[in-house]
Amino acid sequence: MTYQVRRAGRADWERLRELRLAALRDPVAHLAFFEPYEEAVRLGRQEWEGRASDSERTILVGEAEDGTWVGMVGVHGLVDHVEVVGVYIHPEHRGTGVAGQLMRTAIDEAGGREVRLRVHQHNARAARFYEKLGFRPTGASAPDPRDPGLVAYELVYRRP
Repeated sequence: MTYQVRRAGRADWERLRELRLAALRDPVAHLAFFEPYEEAVRLGRQEWEGRASDSERTILVGEAEDGTWVGMVGVHGLVDHVEVVGVYIHPEHRGTGVAGQLMRTAIDEAGGREVRLRVHQHNARAARFYEKLGFRPTGASAPDPRDPGLVAYELVYRRP
């Protein structure tokens, strides 16, 4: 299967909502999101339109040949680096290459700046994936706001 990576826009708010809610319900992927499902499901159209068209954060989506959204990556550009947030791939499309396409596009969006992200201590599969792409630990970590006994480790990608 082939995938297209593109930016989400305001008109995509319903599809973004559907994909985000799927991520928050996913038994593994929800670790990457600090937003509880119960809060996200209550958001209205305006909030979702705002998320889909936020000028400070780009949401890249992976779209299958049939138009189905199968994954997403948020790219938040800062002055000296880019932060990748909200990475999610629908379970049926994990291992197909779409995650790599999304992340390579996110890296390209950085325009040569460092790319940073955090990976939850219980998400070893994601950590291995990021390391294969060239991300390396920085040594920094942050507590999980839902459970301060757990942490998310920061990884960084620097262009060779």
